[in-house]
Amino acid sequence: MLTLEVVPERSLGCEQWEFVVGMHFSQAVAIIQSQVGVIKGVQVLYSDTKPLEVDLVINLPQDGIRLFFDPISQRLKIIEIFCMKLVKLKYCGLIFNSPEVLPSIEQIEHSFGATHPGVYDSEKQLFMLNFRGLSFYFPVESKFQSGSTHNLGSLQFPPGNSPLVSRLAIYCGSNVDQAYAPELPLSCYYGQLYLQKAEILRGDSYTKGLRLHLLAGTNSR
Repeated sequence: MLTLEVVPERSLGCEQWEFVVGMHFSQAVAIIQSQVGVIKGVQVLYSDTKPLEVDLVINLPQDGIRLFFDPISQRLKIIEIFCMKLVKLKYCGLIFNSPEVLPSIEQIEHSFGATHPGVYDSEKQLFMLNFRGLSFYFPVESKFQSGSTHNLGSLQFPPGNSPLVSRLAIYCGSNVDQAYAPELPLSCYYGQLYLQKAEILRGDSYTKGLRLHLLAGTNSR
């Protein structure tokens, strides 16, 4: 079982490697290839009919992780943990999800210091606790809702029956529905040049040339 550190709005990883929001699809593939025998059962999901509209996905079913990439730039947009039982998770070095530490609402609030109420979606029967760049999802049946408001205070649970996180998402921004793939992070350049855009320069009836827009990381002190 993988033990990984969660960094809101940035990454999921360990000392040896990390998936970073904004990294290129090829870099995520290189990480997975370097961890053969550790990361198992890899699937690549894409749309045959709308390849430039539907996200490109790397699915790691044995580790409960999905990586969503922008279909055009192919940079990482959302890191999702869809099965909490398959991975151990830490925040600031402290475990908040493992077979011994269950990710209840109380545990998440203790680990991340919730300063605002979450939102309850009665239609989906999901309670969502959102931080900037990080969202937790708890399945909650509507029978536990005691009032007309849609926040944690309106939910009443019997002792010992607090819901557990079923899914979490790491992304750039304040809302997962508006998540976007940021520019390639400096930590992902590795001293290389990266192509941002290629333009074909055309004359009236011929091609004049090709203009390449390249990005390079710099080390400043």
